[in-house]
Amino acid sequence: MKQGSFSHSRQRGAVLLVALIMLLLLTILGAAAMRDTNLQERMAGNMRDHNLAFQAAEAALRFAEQEVKTDYANLVNDALYPVDDESPDVVTFTGFNGGVYQAPTYTITRLPHPGQLDMQNMVNPTTAGGDSLAAGESLILDFVLVRIEATGTGASPDSKVTLRSLYFVEE
Repeated sequence: MKQGSFSHSRQRGAVLLVALIMLLLLTILGAAAMRDTNLQERMAGNMRDHNLAFQAAEAALRFAEQEVKTDYANLVNDALYPVDDESPDVVTFTGFNGGVYQAPTYTITRLPHPGQLDMQNMVNPTTAGGDSLAAGESLILDFVLVRIEATGTGASPDSKVTLRSLYFVEE
């Protein structure tokens, strides 16, 4: 029997080449995973920032709605809230302390009076607690329409949210 001898010259560097290729593949996988993690972290931060801006704007909007609801008679005479003005005065809402870049702001604008509102087809008397309307009879309410617009920023100045509501105030 003849024993074969291994030729070291033919196998020189084969293991090194395979090991380098495996290290290259692992490096590519690690870099892709790090890139994906960074992207997810930025997305989560942006979502948190947007949510904070939304909360700030909503707090200012709800405050302004409550102000209109409870103190509309004084607001009518106040020059701060002009009728149908293209650029109403911006009021800063200081009641929100959520770590935002800038305090939320709001504007209140009285819109032109659209006339009397016929509520016959808009109000369900059974759920409103009243009697039903007779045929041809209408319930007429006189009201003022107020537009409230609130703007909030998140932790960075790049994240801004603007909310708008229309509010009916009975006269």
